[in-house]
Amino acid sequence: MDAFLGLSPLALAFMALVVFASAFMRGYSGFGYPVLVVAAGAFVTNPLALVPMAVLGDLVLCLQHGRAAWPDIHWPTAWRLSLGALLGLLPGLLILPHVDEATARIAISGIVLLASLVMLRGWVLPPGAGKGATLGMGVVSGLVAPAGVAGPPAVMVTAALGLSPLVFRATLLAYFVLLDGMTFVQFGLAGKIDTAVLIATAASVPFVVIGSWWGARLAVGADPARFRRITIGVLMAMAAIGLIRALV
Repeated sequence: MDAFLGLSPLALAFMALVVFASAFMRGYSGFGYPVLVVAAGAFVTNPLALVPMAVLGDLVLCLQHGRAAWPDIHWPTAWRLSLGALLGLLPGLLILPHVDEATARIAISGIVLLASLVMLRGWVLPPGAGKGATLGMGVVSGLVAPAGVAGPPAVMVTAALGLSPLVFRATLLAYFVLLDGMTFVQFGLAGKIDTAVLIATAASVPFVVIGSWWGARLAVGADPARFRRITIGVLMAMAAIGLIRALV
């Protein structure tokens, strides 16, 4: 994890801005912190090196907003996603060490872009398909969680359930608490949580807390259509940036 300590002052300033903006969007939309940090941070370092810090930062965000979100959580959806993620997480961790940096950039960006395009088309699950689809996308989410892109599959299927913005945000928050906890344990057992990760996470906390607080304030009473357009637009922008970075 020397990448954190080896960044130039300009790169560190860029990462501070990335963390703040990602936390703002997480507070506003209810998702996106890890994938935004990893996708944008790929400009200055190996994106895989950022994943443990992003997961820990996301856990801080979940705890910050947990009490307010509790009454609006749709627990059946959160539990199905979590069960699926539990099944997919271990294979994902076994695959991750064998993926090179360029491939990781392309895969991360491709997953984000695909999920964004599906959401943009307004995909809605047919009646009766929600349970199986939610469990299945939970497996996909867990499989790609070690690369920092667990959010898009979960967001895509949750958006297709037609939940209100508040329930959508709260349900994803509950899922990410469970997923981040499982991922943190797995990273710890794999030796990926070291001093550099903890220092980077601690340094990011003020930006995380303030950015997400501001985003959550603006989300109150947000127009559902505008809310959806903004969140999808941010994900698509990050996916495009990641692909350009990987291919140029």
